Amino acid sequence: MKKNNVAIVGNATGDDASVLNNMLSAEGMSGLYTITLYGADGQPEQDALKDAVDDCLDEEIDIDSIVCLPLTQAPHKAVRHALADDSATILPVMICDETRYITVGQEDITKKAALLEQCLKRDLCILMPRIAIISSDDEQADTIKEIQEKGNSFFGPFSDEMLESEEVRAFDAFIIIENKDNKAEEQIKKLLDDKAPVTLLTGIAPSVVATEPSNIYDALALATEVARNRISYDLPLKNPLQKLFVEKKEDGDKARFAKKKGGFDPAAHKRENTTYNTKARGEEDIQEKS
Repeated sequence: MKKNNVAIVGNATGDDASVLNNMLSAEGMSGLYTITLYGADGQPEQDALKDAVDDCLDEEIDIDSIVCLPLTQAPHKAVRHALADDSATILPVMICDETRYITVGQEDITKKAALLEQCLKRDLCILMPRIAIISSDDEQADTIKEIQEKGNSFFGPFSDEMLESEEVRAFDAFIIIENKDNKAEEQIKKLLDDKAPVTLLTGIAPSVVATEPSNIYDALALATEVARNRISYDLPLKNPLQKLFVEKKEDGDKARFAKKKGGFDPAAHKRENTTYNTKARGEEDIQEKS
C-alpha cells in the first residue's frame, strides 16, 4: 500500500507539540503516513502554508493533502491568500464522525448549498446526499425553494428543534442559516457531545483540513480519504466513453420526443416504392381461377 504523503502546517508549542511528537513517533503512523512539517522551524505561517499549497499542486512533488494546525487567521482566508486568488470560493465544512454542517449568512445561501452538495458527492463519496436546511426565518422561504428546485438533495426548512430529535439520523449534512434567534449552533455542539470537529476546506484543488492538535488523527484520516475520493470521482469523467451510434439527423432526441403519443400516424408508417392494386377483381378473373 502506498504511504499517504501529508503536509502539516503550523508551529505547535507546549502540549500541542508533545501530542504531535507522540504521533510522529508512533509505530503504526510511520507505516501509513509520510509527514512533512512546514513552519516548524519558525517560518511565518503564511509563507509555510503557501509552500505547502504549492508543493501539493506540483505534480512532481508527492504531497497528497494538507493538515493545518491552528492559524492566527481563519483557515479558509489563509488558504485563499496562499492560492493568490482572492476570488476563490472556499467553503469550510465542519465534520465530526457522521455529523457534517455548514453555517451560512443571509446572502450566499444558494452558492454555498451547491458547494456542500458537491463536497458530499466528490469529497466524501456520498452519491445521493440528504441535506437538511435549518432556518427559523420566513424571509428565506423563496431562497430555500429555489435551492430545492435546483437539486433533489435539500429538505426543509426545519426549526432548531429538529436537531434534538431522532430525525437528524436521516440526513447526511445540515445547512444552518444564521439569524439572531437561531440556536442551532448550540444544539449542534450538544449533538457532538462537546467533541471538537475538524474543518474540511472544499471548493479548491488541494485537499486541506484544519484542526486542533488533539484531533490530528481524525484530520489525517479525513484528508487522506478526501484525496482518494476525489481521484475516484474525477477519473471516469476525464475520458468518458463516446457514443456507439450516430444520429441520422441533427437534434435526433428532439425529433424523437416530439412525436405524438397515442394513435396511429399513417404518414409515419408509409412505405416507399410500394404500389397496391386497388382495382376490384372482375368476373373474368374469378372464372379463370375457378
